[in-house]
Amino acid sequence: MRKFLISAEQILTFICLMLYSGTPLDAFLTDGFTVKENDRTIFRLLFTLTYIVSLSLISLRWKKAAYAFSKDKFIWILIGVCALSSFWSLEPETTIRRVIALAGTSIFGLYLASRYTLKQQLKLCAYMLVISIIMCLLFVIFIPQYGIDPVFNSWRGIFSTKNILGKRFVLSAAVFLFLAMTNKENRWFFWLGYITSGLLILLSQSATSAGNFIIITVAFLVYYRILNLKFKIMIPVLTLLSTVGIAFYYWFILQADAILGSVGKDTTLTGRSELWPVVLEMIAKKPWLGYGYGAFWTANNSESSIIIQAVQWDAPNAHNGFLDLWLALGLLGFLVFTIGFVINLLRAIYLTRWNQTSESIWLLVNLTFIILSNLTETTMLEQNSIEWILYVSAIFSSQLSRRSNI
Repeated sequence: MRKFLISAEQILTFICLMLYSGTPLDAFLTDGFTVKENDRTIFRLLFTLTYIVSLSLISLRWKKAAYAFSKDKFIWILIGVCALSSFWSLEPETTIRRVIALAGTSIFGLYLASRYTLKQQLKLCAYMLVISIIMCLLFVIFIPQYGIDPVFNSWRGIFSTKNILGKRFVLSAAVFLFLAMTNKENRWFFWLGYITSGLLILLSQSATSAGNFIIITVAFLVYYRILNLKFKIMIPVLTLLSTVGIAFYYWFILQADAILGSVGKDTTLTGRSELWPVVLEMIAKKPWLGYGYGAFWTANNSESSIIIQAVQWDAPNAHNGFLDLWLALGLLGFLVFTIGFVINLLRAIYLTRWNQTSESIWLLVNLTFIILSNLTETTMLEQNSIEWILYVSAIFSSQLSRRSNI
């Protein structure tokens, strides 16, 4: 009976991860993402069910969850700021609804960390991502009007855009690479997942995701090998890599016209360089507290319509997580997130050097992914997103790992 209950819980966790990552349901309900305004009631009910289930399961091991909960207050302070923003939000009802969803999503991340070891979490994610890969292939082969982006003629699979597919499989590549490098068994399976994730990124034709895939791979090798060297070797190596990286970045910016033009890309980064200055102007109007969590980019908001009219395209967000965070919560929320992020980054580096655990290395990889994925897209502080769940679970897992090593 006990084995049956454990298996049932793992299957339930797997289904929840699938829901948070993305399912074909959205494609079918929107006729291949051609219907913009669709009823989201079924998704709200499904996500609400995951919040209730998470709270129920956490109650079974509340001591472990309470310990992790108490060890990183910045996540909960940030959610508190999101809740307070309903008092000055452009749309208070929307903010309250999305704050509840964000809190529920964070609780699921806490549940993952308190219930499973890090490797168990990531293996469940790996199996879920394999299903995503298979569904993307099936969509492209059998339902190409859904699986292929009609505008760019590139793969989007079960997701609404090619960039979302690219972003998802950068995360997938990070998960599979970590498991391939840290497991002795079934390495071929994880390497196959890593290679397949890279191929899907190429087929999505998302240049940003392709660059992030390369950076994540290099970053993992740096964290896995270089951070454990002696200081007299590590510091010069990191300095060299940083210098080369910065030099390459500035060279790329100076040569952007020639490089992007040669592959048919727009040097405005698909409108982002036109979008960001207008977003900064809107931030300057309410720099301290912002416009309220989840309220700025709603359909009926006159403030976001100013940006859309200025850039002449229907921007769904700022295409930069840091700018969206500032828009929503102002400097207050931006500082709360940044302080918590930097503390966890420094702690992860320290733990990796002091006792190279898989939890500390994965936390470093995850924090790197958060930075990269939010430079040209928005995945930070999003309700019902796999990115936020894995960010929360990585932080709490590192805390629980530290406790077990004391």
